Amino acid sequence: MEQVIKTNNLTKKFGSFTAVDNISFYVNKGEIFGFLGANGAGKTTTLQMLATLLKPNSGEIYYGDKNLSVNIVEIRKRIAFLTTELRLDDAFSANYLYDFFSSLYEVPKDIAVERKKKVFKMLGIDLFSEIKVGNLSTGMKQKVSIAISLVHNPDILIFDEPTNGLDILATRDIIDFLLKEK
Repeated sequence: MEQVIKTNNLTKKFGSFTAVDNISFYVNKGEIFGFLGANGAGKTTTLQMLATLLKPNSGEIYYGDKNLSVNIVEIRKRIAFLTTELRLDDAFSANYLYDFFSSLYEVPKDIAVERKKKVFKMLGIDLFSEIKVGNLSTGMKQKVSIAISLVHNPDILIFDEPTNGLDILATRDIIDFLLKEK
């Protein structure tokens, strides 16, 4: 199998506190990989290092054969990161936000329109696309966040607790979506 992510001896410290202690793992292409552990175990910190938001104190991260520390800009274009801390602006619609982020990623307009149509339909956002985010349910906000994270058609999805706080139906939709995308 082709390894799309590989870490070697990854460590992250905040002062004298070690949040991630010398972990190594790999993720194969088409695989759904998850972390399980208690609060404070370093799951989110590890994901933030994979997503280029935090720099490890030691160790290496590879995306395929590319070392993250050398190829950070190129790798950022290939990944999507969804964090539990993402806050969408309540004043804008899903349509507006998707278009805004598509322009930030310089996705050609025709491709963005087609991709939005597909992703909104798949996630059930299409009927709610012009409603302001502040008026959406928690589950629909999460689906909009996922859609926005996909605007640039990333190769690798890094999601931190994508079903956190969702009801059973919304959770099922997200799991079904992830299984299709793998």
